[in-house]
Amino acid sequence: MVIVGSVLMVASGTVFVSVKVMFDKINTAVGEKCLLGDCDAEPGGDIKGPLDFLLVGSDMRDGWSAAQSDSIMILHINENLTNAQIVAIPRDLYVPIVGTDCGGGQSCRNKINAAFAQGGKDPEKSITSLAKTLTELTGVDFEGAGMINFGGFTDLVDTLGGVELCLPFEMEVRHSKNEKYPPGPNKGRIFPKGCKEYGKKDVLPIVRERYAYGPKTPGWTEEWGVSDYGRQRMQQHFIKQLLKKAKAEGYISDPTKVGTLIEGIGDQVLLDLRGHSVVDFAFALRGIKADRLATLRVPSGTQDTDVGDSVVIKPGEQEQAAEALFSAMRDDELGNWAEDYPDWVNSGT
Repeated sequence: MVIVGSVLMVASGTVFVSVKVMFDKINTAVGEKCLLGDCDAEPGGDIKGPLDFLLVGSDMRDGWSAAQSDSIMILHINENLTNAQIVAIPRDLYVPIVGTDCGGGQSCRNKINAAFAQGGKDPEKSITSLAKTLTELTGVDFEGAGMINFGGFTDLVDTLGGVELCLPFEMEVRHSKNEKYPPGPNKGRIFPKGCKEYGKKDVLPIVRERYAYGPKTPGWTEEWGVSDYGRQRMQQHFIKQLLKKAKAEGYISDPTKVGTLIEGIGDQVLLDLRGHSVVDFAFALRGIKADRLATLRVPSGTQDTDVGDSVVIKPGEQEQAAEALFSAMRDDELGNWAEDYPDWVNSGT
């Protein structure tokens, strides 16, 4: 659900050029915290691209101190601040974890979620640790970071009176206890294939589901990805549908309504924008349309490792494509990479 972080910055830049009262409301609604360390550094003046933001999402029902990363993404914005892509990082990606020592000067390999877990109950330490591991992997430095409680975001579903979600296949949703739907073999509930309007009670378990995405599920196809990739794609679909409904209800075009919307989700977000305000970024990124954000996947596959089932960048074609991806992120060439490697680009939804 970390695409929500990008939505806060790029969803509707034109809305934010209203009145100062509205600016103040938006700026104070969103929580700010030093998530990347170096908290005393001066802000870098004007906002210039290219930019890379680390976005982490989870269902933090017990507060920020009990957070665990369910979704990890990198939002890349081009030099001209006119285009953006999201690179989805599977939380089970098997990589060297910065800050660990397995001898010989080598970092220990583990699922990348372990880097986040090194911070314990401190969001700043968790994000900083994760950022260091991702920088070591990709060579990309981050200009900002965000943590998003996607469980809280589903409260907006009630505000909007429901949201339409389109399930690509009949799906057992393990977190659902809604007796309206038939029980499944894994103690979840079977949700029908197709488009249907859902309320908050059903939306949250749908966007949390990841076990349904895989070859054991009838109707599943590889384009949806396995496990985390499938979940991230559904979360992306949810946000697009949420924005669509908000626009239809006038929340995007009416400054008085958008303030209410931002206030409703502000306490579900922590942002580190390196001294800049949310409004500063919204204005700078006003040319980017959220519904055009493409999601790119790290070329990889599932494999058993010493820490269990993991996502591994396998030698050969995957490794070559992944290195090209990381290079494209550094060189602001993600659009070209997407054209060269279309199999790793999420389309539709």
